[in-house]
Amino acid sequence: MRICVIGNSHIAALKLGWDALQASGQAPDLRPTFFGAPSDGVRHVRVESGVLSPKRKDIAEHFRTMGGTDRIRLDDYDAFFLIGLNVSVKRILRFYKTHAWAGLKGTAGKVLVHPGFARDFLTERYADTLMGVTAGHLQGRRVLALAEPFWAEWVRKGQKDTPEYGWDAAITAGDGPALGAMFRATVAASLPHAQFLPQPEATVAHGIMTALPYNKDASRLISGEGGGTDAAHMNGDFGQAIWPLVLPALRAM
Repeated sequence: MRICVIGNSHIAALKLGWDALQASGQAPDLRPTFFGAPSDGVRHVRVESGVLSPKRKDIAEHFRTMGGTDRIRLDDYDAFFLIGLNVSVKRILRFYKTHAWAGLKGTAGKVLVHPGFARDFLTERYADTLMGVTAGHLQGRRVLALAEPFWAEWVRKGQKDTPEYGWDAAITAGDGPALGAMFRATVAASLPHAQFLPQPEATVAHGIMTALPYNKDASRLISGEGGGTDAAHMNGDFGQAIWPLVLPALRAM
């Protein structure tokens, strides 16, 4: 199956994982071509006459570097796999700092809202992400979507220059699994033109974080940093955990 993989920096873990599976002879029956751009670079692509192409020179160069061409002819692929594209559990954590709903434990000092309101609000917010926009470009095609991975669990301890989104407060209150479930439900509901692929349970810690083995060496391999300072990106082991789920999900669509 010819699959076009489109994403931001989180595509690196998928590429590393694919290369490792190929080297070991365990790669699924897929032929992926990777197209990526950092941050929200994919926002600058458009579809015209069945061709998805960047409208900025620097984004076109990223496409050429990874996929060998600066445009994607949609009919050349059997399916599309969207990676990251601003869909992150951080949106829920920001909401959770000030709001709570029935079933949560960390409610003190927060505005209490109906769970249905929380679901509708978060679904609307995720629909407005780059993931939702890109999936809209591909409507009518077979599209699979994977969110940005949860951040590595070591970030709970706090570290200089590392953003604090409220992981520890949510986990300490016992709300990690409930927030993770809300994340999966609202992201899936926000993507009418794609099938959402949740992060594998084997890689998840505390409901909203990624287990340490899947972040090991990511600072060096992906972001080029040293000292284990990158909690947001995952390594090739994470990618290897994803790929066996892709073909069954596409065949079920």
